[in-house]
Amino acid sequence: MRIGINGRFLVAKRTGVQRAAYNLIKTLIKIDRENEYFIFTGQDQVGNEDWAYDNVQVIASKIRSGESFRNHVWEQFTLPRLARKYRVDLLHSPANMAPLFFKGKSIVHIHDLCFVVNPQWYSFSFHTLYNFVIPRLVKRATRIITNSNNSRNDIFQYCGVSAGRVSLIYWAVDEMFLKNTLAEPVEDEDYILYVGSLEPRKNIRSLVEAYEKLREHRSEITTKLVLIGGESPLFGVVRLNAKKYKDDVLFKGFVNDKELVDYYKKARLVVYPSLYEGFGLPPLEAMASGTPVVTSNTSSIPEVVGDAALMVNPYDTDQLAKTMESVLVDDDLRRRLVEKGFAQVQKYNWYRVARNVLAVYYEVGASGDRSQKSDECYLPREQWRHFLDLEKNRSI
Repeated sequence: MRIGINGRFLVAKRTGVQRAAYNLIKTLIKIDRENEYFIFTGQDQVGNEDWAYDNVQVIASKIRSGESFRNHVWEQFTLPRLARKYRVDLLHSPANMAPLFFKGKSIVHIHDLCFVVNPQWYSFSFHTLYNFVIPRLVKRATRIITNSNNSRNDIFQYCGVSAGRVSLIYWAVDEMFLKNTLAEPVEDEDYILYVGSLEPRKNIRSLVEAYEKLREHRSEITTKLVLIGGESPLFGVVRLNAKKYKDDVLFKGFVNDKELVDYYKKARLVVYPSLYEGFGLPPLEAMASGTPVVTSNTSSIPEVVGDAALMVNPYDTDQLAKTMESVLVDDDLRRRLVEKGFAQVQKYNWYRVARNVLAVYYEVGASGDRSQKSDECYLPREQWRHFLDLEKNRSI
């Protein structure tokens, strides 16, 4: 097959969705030597060693980071033309958006429908655009892939598509969080860590309020609160109410991958009180790093973290404060959470994700082709076994 990849995400800042899409495509290309790949993206990806395979071509366009409108126009109008020019058998868009009027076979990853379920958390322009485009994309796509039962149910409810057109494939954790190497110290080890964007649905205001309650209740605890991430102008304004202990609430903004690994590994606790997630990578990244997790009991989070994290009602700041306190003062509880976290994170790896996505490629590629026998619509058995072996001995 000739597989086209919508690589607009490769020119964006690498946050959760972009990081997941990058790991997926990198792993797919690494393991699959049978199909041809055409990555439609920006010029800065030319020469990237991750795409240096004989069956991969990078088709460069003049799109780049920070030019959202221009990149939207490219995705909607230039990308379909390029896909036709290179005669792709299917076009895969792994980061939520895709060309609305592409007439060929298409696969779209929809990570969540938060902008439909909770539009009040987003700017008017953002939720209006996405409320218009995403349901129409879902109805036009040949296949939708999503990453949790919670998101799949939202797609059924709000987009009205049949179950057979939606594939559930869980995301995985970047292998860099599983490596036991530390760089030079970047911060005192006595801190609680939050990683994620500073947007309303992440519930940072409640986290800061709970942190202040923790410090008020246990004056001997001097643990700081470190926030990593950035506030996007696309989202509603976040107002943080740090008061008495505001000097101990540290905003780090975006950090590079090496720094992020260090922050995770050195934190005493990772807290992720999000109100809504399509998947929610930070709790798993913390578990992979050997750090205990306190998180929400909402949306997809319980199905992702299992019993390896302490879950709370994210609206109850008293409960959140008490739970954070229990982890900070109880070394035995911390040890149990770390052990459970390591076991939980083993359920998620990118070879498994890539194998399942490749199976969807074969199904979609054969759909509508009456010359194909039913047993030819799926990933060939010998390839499946080969990918299983790679998964057991994975090294990205």
